[in-house]
Amino acid sequence: MQYIFNVKEGIHKYIKLGKHYSFPPPPIKRCHNPKCNKTVHFRKHGFYERYFYSSEYKGKVLIRRYICPLCGCTISYIPHFCLPGFINAVKHIFEYIYYSFYREGSINSAIKHLNLEYGIQISRQTLYYYRKKFIKNIDMVQNGIRQIIRGVKLPDKTLEDIEKARNVLAIVISEYPDIHLFSQKYYQATTKTFLASAY
Repeated sequence: MQYIFNVKEGIHKYIKLGKHYSFPPPPIKRCHNPKCNKTVHFRKHGFYERYFYSSEYKGKVLIRRYICPLCGCTISYIPHFCLPGFINAVKHIFEYIYYSFYREGSINSAIKHLNLEYGIQISRQTLYYYRKKFIKNIDMVQNGIRQIIRGVKLPDKTLEDIEKARNVLAIVISEYPDIHLFSQKYYQATTKTFLASAY
């Protein structure tokens, strides 16, 4: 199980401090292992590294891990700029998807804009994959949005998934100018990312 926490100091300070960063304290919470399912005080359980790719930093980032003292199940605390299960920065992933819908020329235009804007390279295949996953997950994404935006008016059910996706992106941008906050709240509410497999 992974939890997202906010890194107020920014990615460079986080990378520089490494193991000396002030990570969240060991949590007191219910263990996610169904065989345990007890409220416990988790303990520190070392670190692991994962890759991260953005305009600000390309390389490995350190992830803090905690362990249930009763059953040994572990949880990880992921910095907010990461998207669990994906190497690219959450802000870039969202912008890839957004620009592929809202810029003239679709995917090619999105690639050109983002490469010029951020100086990072993204392949057509990667962008197509993100876009396709978002469209495929659109019903699940809408369910998650209902949980984090009270009284939200979502696209009509009769629309094609592509049109639903376009409208949902507009809602997200309107409600959450900081995409990291949307990603964090969505993950807290659903325990999935907006690109996670629906099943």
